[in-house]
Amino acid sequence: MLPSVSTHDPRRTATITLKAVMLLSGVLTVIFVISFVFSDRGISELQRSRRRVDALRSDIHSLEAENARLRNDIESVKRSTFAVERIAREELGMARKGETVYMLPAAGRAKPGSRP
Repeated sequence: MLPSVSTHDPRRTATITLKAVMLLSGVLTVIFVISFVFSDRGISELQRSRRRVDALRSDIHSLEAENARLRNDIESVKRSTFAVERIAREELGMARKGETVYMLPAAGRAKPGSRP
């Protein structure tokens, strides 16, 4: 009896399978990159989101600074009667009894050539 000879080579099958997997991976990677770059949720959306985050961080920073200023104003009003008087005079237009208040027009509001 002759020994049986197999025409099936496992190394060749593994090489072909590896090549097919690599080709499929390459095609899927190219498709993914193209869809990421050119889709409406791709790189342009990422850039818009980053700009929005930067703008919000800037807003947060300015609001924190304003909050700190307002906290200082509150503490000043709690500690000093001068601060209360300043706010009453400057923001509310109040005056002490017997004082004469002179109201001057704001520099930016006067019309050119007009007399007060």
